[in-house]
Amino acid sequence: MEERKTVFDLIGQIFIVFGFQVICMMIFGVIFGEDAKGYSSMFALGDEGIAISTLMQYLLMAGIITIIRQIFFTDMLIKTWSVPIRTICMFVSVIVTIVVFIVAFQWFPVDKVMAWVMFLCCFVVCALGAIGISLLKEKTDNRKMQEALERMQNGKNETDSN
Repeated sequence: MEERKTVFDLIGQIFIVFGFQVICMMIFGVIFGEDAKGYSSMFALGDEGIAISTLMQYLLMAGIITIIRQIFFTDMLIKTWSVPIRTICMFVSVIVTIVVFIVAFQWFPVDKVMAWVMFLCCFVVCALGAIGISLLKEKTDNRKMQEALERMQNGKNETDSN
């Protein structure tokens, strides 16, 4: 049985996505910040930090990504699609969202091929990181559930033998 989500769960998910985005931006800022300073609005401060306007854009994007995830991974709207189809559709939707943000907020010059290559590399690294964290969390949750099931079964067996 799926636990019903509250607005606080959604807000928590938004901040998890936002936190992951900001950590990635900090890492990329340290590595590429000074070189990208005049090239990208995301690195307007170079390796000195992230502009508040960029942080607000990332927070908005985190909200949209969380909504996209809710749409594709709850039975709220889509009940018959398989998990792989949902995952592919979610990733495509997220990429489209990010591209809209890139163009709207001029995160980098859209006519530069190298900028798109770097974006795709960064996206793949971040996506793989997020998938890895999700798989690790799922494995941990499954182990906890298995342990709880075993405790329940052991408790039931002890009761039956009395």
